[in-house]
Amino acid sequence: MNLKNYSGKIIFAGAIVVIALVSRAAYPRLYSVAIGDSGSSASSTDAIPQFVLPALSLETLSNSHTAGMGEAASSSSAAVTSETGAMGAGAVTGGSPAESPAIENASVASVAPLGSVASSVFFRTGSTPPPAVAVQAALVADLATGAQFMGENATARWPLASVTKLMTATVVLDKLSPVQKITITEDAFNADPSEKNLHIGDTYTVADLLKFLLLPSSNVAAEALADAYGRPQFIAEMNARAASWGMTNTHYVDPSGLAVGSQSTAADLVLLAQKIYSNYPTLLEITRTPQATASDLGTGTSVTVKNINEFSGEADFIGGKTGYTDQADGNLLSLFSYQGHPVVIVVLGTDENARFVNTEALYNWFTANFRT
Repeated sequence: MNLKNYSGKIIFAGAIVVIALVSRAAYPRLYSVAIGDSGSSASSTDAIPQFVLPALSLETLSNSHTAGMGEAASSSSAAVTSETGAMGAGAVTGGSPAESPAIENASVASVAPLGSVASSVFFRTGSTPPPAVAVQAALVADLATGAQFMGENATARWPLASVTKLMTATVVLDKLSPVQKITITEDAFNADPSEKNLHIGDTYTVADLLKFLLLPSSNVAAEALADAYGRPQFIAEMNARAASWGMTNTHYVDPSGLAVGSQSTAADLVLLAQKIYSNYPTLLEITRTPQATASDLGTGTSVTVKNINEFSGEADFIGGKTGYTDQADGNLLSLFSYQGHPVVIVVLGTDENARFVNTEALYNWFTANFRT
């Protein structure tokens, strides 16, 4: 045996080990492990760009998804009851919108498939199990990749109630002019006679009716906007978008969500949230605004439109939508910014007031057990 050569090999192998140990110490993020509720997998943490709350102005609205929304300091009562009312009807299919680009995550997708824990910027640091929440379905996910960190009946269909109005709003932004004037008709008002904010004969711009649609969740505003385009065609457009966006377990039969037939799943709602976050940031800006002003063009009266979402105005709240009917109970879709990245939480079929409590409990659990 050549001792000289053998000694050289030992020295070379030792050098390799030393280099590996130094690299692990210097770059620990390369060796991090993302542990989900169902197992563990490696995670890359540098692939997703940091999330920043959209810096939009409420003074402008165009068909390219920006809205003229003025803030107001005065106050008026919000119609919480606008999320309940008479049943709508009439499913229509047809139409196909242009496909919009999905949230970009190409660098992560090249390492792990979208939707997997390994594709997420978040990885688990704590071992606390998710809190018990009294819901029909719930989901906590990384918005950018769709990776689920908690899911309960996430693919089970459930009545959407006023969460429907998120899809309604995307159609409004694409199909109606923001300055178009719409007068509230008797037919629109009869969709929900409990309406407190709008009245037969009131005239508002599309931009202002969006505030009524998304802040106090007006069913009358939903019907008025759909009628302005053509109600059957409007609902057809809603369903066409759901299909083209991969929301295979979603179907709409009305623009307000009063109808029990307007249904989706928590998993499908993540896909909707991704599209809205990527292509309709104005909607998120409206839904996180505590209140805004609108002008009745018929009388020149300025009114305050208040948000019924308890998370509105909070620093880490990106946006979302409430929903409630007797058939659906309480629903809530919420987006939060955590460590510069968007997290989506969906709760369906819970108590009307508990939807906020349950969402907060899930968010607190996530932030206590995951980080980037």
